[in-house]
Amino acid sequence: MLSTAPGAAGRRTGPGAAAVAGRVRQAAVSFGRHRRAVELEAALPDLLERVAAELRAGAAPLAAVREAAAGADLPAVLRADLDRLVARAERGGLGPAAAAWAKERPGPVVAAVAAALEVAVGAGGPVSPALDGLAAGLRDRHDAIAEVAALSAQARLSAIVVGAAPVASLALSLLADRRVAPTLVATGRGRACLLTGVALEALAAAWMGRILRCDR
Repeated sequence: MLSTAPGAAGRRTGPGAAAVAGRVRQAAVSFGRHRRAVELEAALPDLLERVAAELRAGAAPLAAVREAAAGADLPAVLRADLDRLVARAERGGLGPAAAAWAKERPGPVVAAVAAALEVAVGAGGPVSPALDGLAAGLRDRHDAIAEVAALSAQARLSAIVVGAAPVASLALSLLADRRVAPTLVATGRGRACLLTGVALEALAAAWMGRILRCDR
């Protein structure tokens, strides 16, 4: 009977381990998506200034966007978006292509840039000053968000330490006493304590993340 306990414990912990692994993968994907979005938004002011410069030189709006998108220093995620935007614009016009881009990248920054491109197509007068003004505003916004993130770095580190402390304590307990794992997964009280701890840890992580999150 004692020899079957580890196997039973393994069967009970299997779904939990899979769930944890799934959450870790989901967090990694979310972090990568957020990092790419930040890189894209940080490069949009330079893009607008390049488009404005091309328009001042006499280029048509689509040609200005195409020329600005050819910059080698643009992030890969923005170059890919601009390649799709230009391809769509060549088929159906820059205005609809910009609107489709805003739907693919929901957010105030891309929406503002897409709206500016639509205005550049339909405006009868020069729009370069407006594009330059929007670029300056977006750059100031990005700098303000970066400053807030830097000022809250210590609080974020404290939140990570506080959140990781129970996990580290559990890991040390498992290493120090081999009876801890069977107690947690093979007894009703142990499973109740484990599930309660996981729920409280998740609630605390969501709460601290909400407090520290910088609204974009």
